[in-house]
Amino acid sequence: MTSVSLQKPSKVSIIGTGRVGSTYAFTLLLRETADEICLIDDNKERALGESMDLNHAMPLVQRTTIWAGSIQDVVDSDLVAICAGSAQQPGETRMDLIHRNAKIVGDIAEKVGQLAPNAILLVVTNPVDVMSYVAMMRSGLAPQRVIGSGTMLDTARLRYVIGEELGISPQHIHASIIGEHGDSEIAAWSGATIAGTSVRNWALSETHLQSMFEEVRDAAYNIINLKGATYYAIAVTMAKITEAILRDLRSVYSVSCYLDGEYGVRGVYLGTPAVVGREGILRVIELPLSQDELEAFKVSARTVKQAIQNLNLRPASFYERLLKKVSGFDVSQELDIDAGRLAAHPLTGCPDDASQPGIPVSGASRNALTPMGTDDEANIQNQVLYHKQPKPITARKPGRKPRRPSQLT
Repeated sequence: MTSVSLQKPSKVSIIGTGRVGSTYAFTLLLRETADEICLIDDNKERALGESMDLNHAMPLVQRTTIWAGSIQDVVDSDLVAICAGSAQQPGETRMDLIHRNAKIVGDIAEKVGQLAPNAILLVVTNPVDVMSYVAMMRSGLAPQRVIGSGTMLDTARLRYVIGEELGISPQHIHASIIGEHGDSEIAAWSGATIAGTSVRNWALSETHLQSMFEEVRDAAYNIINLKGATYYAIAVTMAKITEAILRDLRSVYSVSCYLDGEYGVRGVYLGTPAVVGREGILRVIELPLSQDELEAFKVSARTVKQAIQNLNLRPASFYERLLKKVSGFDVSQELDIDAGRLAAHPLTGCPDDASQPGIPVSGASRNALTPMGTDDEANIQNQVLYHKQPKPITARKPGRKPRRPSQLT
C-alpha cells in the first residue's frame, strides 16, 4: 500500500490591500507562489473587491484560494506581509512617514506575534528599516524571522541602470545597494562585478558611477512625482522573497535584517545581502567594503538609530528581557534609552511599552526591573527554544474546507 504524504498548503496573509498589497497578491497569483492568500484591510470592502477581482482570473492560472478576512485570520500563516501604512507623497522623504506608520505597524505586528508566532514577518511599509525594528520589538518574534524588503529594490534598480548603460543583461550584473532604504543608502561599488571583473574596468568613471547611483537613489521620488506611487517593482521584490521563504530556496537578497556586529554595527535593521530561507534570515553576509563605504554604512546606521530614538519606542516587555538574558542584547544600551523612564509591567515587573513615556518610575519600581526569578528564567529559555525551533509544518486537519471569498469575517 502506497502511503501519501500530506503537506500543509502554504498560506500568505497580506495586511494592507492598497496598491502595493494588491499588486503583491496579483504577482503571487501569477507566479503560483502560495496555495492560499488572505487579504486583510481596515477597508473590508476594498479587500473583498480585490479578492473577487483576483478570483476571476482563477480559470486561467493554477488554483489558489484567495479570500478577504480579518486580522484573526493570520492564524496558521507561513508568511505575513505588512503593507499597511501611509503612502509617501510628492515632496516627502521615507523618514517623513515614521510617526504616521510606527503605530500602525507596531499594533499589527503585536497581533501577528500573538496569532501567528510561527510565521515569517515581511515588512514593506516605509521607512522600512525602522518599521522592521518596530515590528520585531512589538511582535516578540526572533530577529531572523522579521525581514524588511530593505534595499533589494534599490539593488535591482542599480543593476538595471548599469545594464542599460553597458548593454548587458542586469541578471548578470552583481552589484548591491546597502544601508538604509532611503537617502543615506550606499552603492557598494568596490564589490560590483560583471563576470568577475570590476565594474570600474568597464570604462565607467567615478563621476559616471556617482550619476548612476543618484539616479537609483532618487528613482522613487521621480516615479512618485510622475504617477503618484511605486508598486510594480516592489511587488515583484516581495514575491521573490516570499518564494525563497516558502520553498526554502536559500537565495541571497539585499534585505533589511537585524545586525549584530556585522560591519561594526549592532542593534539596528539595515539592508545587506543575506541568505533567505524557510526560517527567515539564515545568514547575514558582510560585504568587503572600502573604508569610505564602511564609514558611509555606519552613518546610515546612525541615521536609522536616531529615527528609532525619536519614536521613543518601547519594546514588548517580555522580549526585551528575552534578548538581554539569552543573547546579551540590551535595548537600553543600544538605543541609549534610560531604563528608569520605563514603567514596570504589572505582571512581569519588567519594562512595558510605556504608554506614558517620560514619567519616571520610583526606586522600588526600578529595582523590580532587574531581578529575575527561576520561573521567569525557565519561561524565557522555553521561549527561546520556541523561537529557534518553530513548530513543523503539518498537514491540514482532515475535513477542513478551504475558505472562499464569500466566507467573510
